[in-house]
Amino acid sequence: MALLAEKPLSYALRENARVISALVVRSAVTRFGESRLGFVWILIEPAAYIGIFLLIHAGMKAQIPFGDNALLFILAGVFGFRMTRGISRKTERAISNNQPMLTYPLVRPLDTIIATFLLESTIWLIICALFMWGLAISLDRDVIVYPGEFAECMFAILYFAFSYAAFNAMAGALIPRWDTFMSMVSMPLMLLSGVFFMPAEMPPSFQAILWWNPFLHCVEWFRTSTYLDYNALLSKYYLLGLATALLTSALILERVFRSRIISA
Repeated sequence: MALLAEKPLSYALRENARVISALVVRSAVTRFGESRLGFVWILIEPAAYIGIFLLIHAGMKAQIPFGDNALLFILAGVFGFRMTRGISRKTERAISNNQPMLTYPLVRPLDTIIATFLLESTIWLIICALFMWGLAISLDRDVIVYPGEFAECMFAILYFAFSYAAFNAMAGALIPRWDTFMSMVSMPLMLLSGVFFMPAEMPPSFQAILWWNPFLHCVEWFRTSTYLDYNALLSKYYLLGLATALLTSALILERVFRSRIISA
């Protein structure tokens, strides 16, 4: 009996893996198009962000909030936020972008989310590795001073980005204008995530407000791995706990309202 039960389970897992693999390929073709320069344009976006902010910083002759290098401080902030938001923003649109595929019985809404997340995560991890490697060469020093902390940070960012995207994808399929609302709060979130300032130096009353922003904890966790003595406004338990709550809510919504989400 155990063998009979194991065979259908293994078969279902293989079929699900094939579905997700096919969706990853479809998402990659849609993401890059037929041009071989598609990936280059993806590299330009974070480079443009960093370049603009460095020009503003140099023009204002502002003091570096922390450390001895403005590029490292801004790069850590930009990647801490943009990687988290970039992955989640593309992933939360997976259902609407793959709506025709949901007519197939084997394809579920969660499959489209997983496939898009895998693609976007791979893209952003490659971009992050290239930029951090380039910065290490230009500064002639290690920019990741705590490799173990950096690995934990990457896991936390990916986990939160997936959970956040899964919840927004389900909510967006059920609530009209949800996607519009999330687009509107994107810029305020970046400004309140400590990308350009050191949150621990803000007044306590302002810190109490900033603390509830999960993207700030992604930025602060990223910076703790690039500085030896960075004083972070960071709660790892809050970030991981919120991610777990969002993912649990997303899975419940997907299971309860699956037919409505498919036909949305």
